[in-house]
Amino acid sequence: MKISIIGTGMIATEVITLLKTEVKGIEITSIFSHSNQEKAEFLAKMNHIDRIYTDYDQLLKEDKADFVYIALVNSIHYEFTRKALEAGRNVIVEKPFTLTVAEAEKLAAMARERNLYLFEAISPLHTPNFHMVKDSLKKIGPIHFVQCNFSQYSSKYERYLQGDIAPAFNPDLGGGALNDLNVYNINVVIGLFGQPTATQYFANRGHNGIDTSGVMVLSYPTMTATCTAAKDSSSSSFILIQGEKGWIHIPTPANEFGSVEIMKQGKLTSYRRNAYESRLAHEFIDFKNVWEKKDYKKMEDWLDRSVNVMRVIEPHP
Repeated sequence: MKISIIGTGMIATEVITLLKTEVKGIEITSIFSHSNQEKAEFLAKMNHIDRIYTDYDQLLKEDKADFVYIALVNSIHYEFTRKALEAGRNVIVEKPFTLTVAEAEKLAAMARERNLYLFEAISPLHTPNFHMVKDSLKKIGPIHFVQCNFSQYSSKYERYLQGDIAPAFNPDLGGGALNDLNVYNINVVIGLFGQPTATQYFANRGHNGIDTSGVMVLSYPTMTATCTAAKDSSSSSFILIQGEKGWIHIPTPANEFGSVEIMKQGKLTSYRRNAYESRLAHEFIDFKNVWEKKDYKKMEDWLDRSVNVMRVIEPHP
């Protein structure tokens, strides 16, 4: 499988390292620089990537990649994904999938019309730990309460308070705690329990209206889930699933899903089933396997989840 990296930021750099070390069978054909050609040249030299593009249309026309991986600022995920699909390219796009339901539905329809693969990069849902939790829910159910907390003090928050607004705190660029961190919590809850019947978002807002932290409440017929995320403060991050017969605790942020503790019948058991050091490895292996096996139904299931998550997030900017 051949992939072109669209972006030069932190997550793009992490993925390049991952594909050069832990994940085998995925070749990087090129890297695209949206605004930092010097960084692109550095990454290409360090990782033996043959081609650098600064013109996206030229890349889509010339590059031989099977997929483009879009790791750009949130507000242009839709534009770059749409262009790639129009050019007949398969796409992996970083979270959040889009910023609106209409955009998400449009991209999903385009992928289906063209029989192309469109994946959102939501790492925890592809880990063995996540699958084990999903398989264990019946053992501790019925489930009545879920708590998720992903809080980490942003290195850019002090600058934000002084008026230096990075993309992560810019509402016009799709920043904020909901899109940046809570999107992981919400994906985990919907991945485990499906679509909620109602949602409500309680946000702490900064001087430009951005949600610097907040709590999303997802209501189900017999269960309530609270998803908390903060960029203006920190705490231990975790997921706790409470059932009548026991509980499941994930003592890591939702984007890692690094380990699992299950309490049932007074017995506590700990598990670590993820096979790779990188939190991103399993998702790229899944993308490669689904594409090589032509498992389009699996792709469509993941695509439906991405659209459904946007139906929860968009009403609460």
